[in-house]
Amino acid sequence: MLPLPPPPLLPLLLIGLLGALCSGAPEGPVQAEATVELDFSTEQPVHLVSPAFLSFTIDANLATDPRFLTFLGTSELNMGSVLGGLLKKKWPTFPSFAAGGGTPARVGDICKSGAIPSGLEERLRLEWPLQEQLLLREQYEKKFKNSTYSRGSVDMLYTFANCSGLDLIFGLNALLRTADMHWDNSNAQLLLDYCSYKRYNISWELGNEPNSFLKKAGIYVDGSQLGEDFVELHKLLEKSTFKKAKLYGPDVGQPRGKTVKMLRSFLKTGGEVIDSVTWHHYYLNGRIATKEDFLNPDVLDTFILSVQKILQVVEETRPQKKVWLGETSSAYGGGAPLLSNTFAAGFMWLDKLGLSARMGIEVVMRQVFFGAGNYHLVDENFEPLPDYWLSLLFKKLVGTRVFMANVKGPDRNKLRVYLHCTNSNHPRYKEGDLTLYALNLHNATMRLKLPYHFFDKQVDKYLVKPSGPDGLLSTSVQLNGQILKMVDDQTLPALTEKPLRPGSSLGLPAFSYGFFVIRNAKVPACI
Repeated sequence: MLPLPPPPLLPLLLIGLLGALCSGAPEGPVQAEATVELDFSTEQPVHLVSPAFLSFTIDANLATDPRFLTFLGTSELNMGSVLGGLLKKKWPTFPSFAAGGGTPARVGDICKSGAIPSGLEERLRLEWPLQEQLLLREQYEKKFKNSTYSRGSVDMLYTFANCSGLDLIFGLNALLRTADMHWDNSNAQLLLDYCSYKRYNISWELGNEPNSFLKKAGIYVDGSQLGEDFVELHKLLEKSTFKKAKLYGPDVGQPRGKTVKMLRSFLKTGGEVIDSVTWHHYYLNGRIATKEDFLNPDVLDTFILSVQKILQVVEETRPQKKVWLGETSSAYGGGAPLLSNTFAAGFMWLDKLGLSARMGIEVVMRQVFFGAGNYHLVDENFEPLPDYWLSLLFKKLVGTRVFMANVKGPDRNKLRVYLHCTNSNHPRYKEGDLTLYALNLHNATMRLKLPYHFFDKQVDKYLVKPSGPDGLLSTSVQLNGQILKMVDDQTLPALTEKPLRPGSSLGLPAFSYGFFVIRNAKVPACI
């Protein structure tokens, strides 16, 4: 959003200052650029992440008014197929399955270009802002409500995932309870029967943020009982066509106090039947977060402590279990307006990906691909936002083997670097290459100097900066100076590299981030 013009009698100096503040430009004098040395350890990977490491969720609250599920048939939303990985459906309510409700979707229609009549799509786009505001109001009230989804809704969700090459994870209602507070599995059985009949390939969860059940629904379920409920669900899966399906949980929130106790007791009673331990993380409250918070390395570092707490509990109870971030973004409550959908949010997103990989989180699921709020990857017109482009670059350039990389010298928390093998599926690169990704929170250009044994290698730079007058608060970005935008409804632009001369330092301007592919690195651990 462009700043409002100032009153005509304001001094020129003040006008310039207001313009800089409103545009999101860094405050204070620009510092002199500096050269820093990097230290790599490439003998052995410290971790191996999943090929689906960067995955995402979709707000199934679209199904609270099933008309809006039609959005899944837009050609633009099939951009999710380029990101690949896992798709998790997130219910904000108490969803129950109506076995006889709704008309099953015509499988295949949603996958075709132009599946939605243009008149209908235009009408839904006009109505969506009001629906989005309704959903956000309900979310801010922090209360769940009962809802029902039909066979047609399930068909639409599954077909969207299937034709986009995504693996669907579907969460069941954990708040359907018997008189003695055990999980009532009868509704889940109806859904399993229907999905078995349709021969759907789905993974499963049970519940969402169970640590909040009492506050949001007035129902208390402790960790031990929830673990028993997962065991019961596992038995249902074993008796169905889903006997080989994956089961994830418990999707607890931030690891604080009672939540840590719940996770521990859950893992003791139900940890054996799950394939991965899932939890949620957000840095900030979206209603009070500031631009300064988004650029604060101390805020970024709080994620490290959360990961350490989760890993400690898992190590003490189920040490062989993999750990996933089952839902995560910058700020909770739908994200921070005019922040979570801008270039500034990329610092949190890229740093979280780097820290997660380095610390051993196998999968990170971004909230949300499309839906109500401010932290989505595509906007209400299905145009990619900055974090979509950042995710796309990550997918294209970053492989699954993770190494240690550090900045030598003091004040390293404002210049953050991460190192992987390069994605060998990229047509330009080959096994043995390295991808360095970095973010610069200094108000100065930082020049990165590679370790001596890589110093003479050719490097391809993919530098991401904001585009337009809004600066760090821009909702569009440029890659190596070229603005990134869709060619048409279905065609992504080329992500063009900028080759650097061998031996040159890697320039990273103030408040920017980017990727550097070290070509012909010949790292044995990447071959």
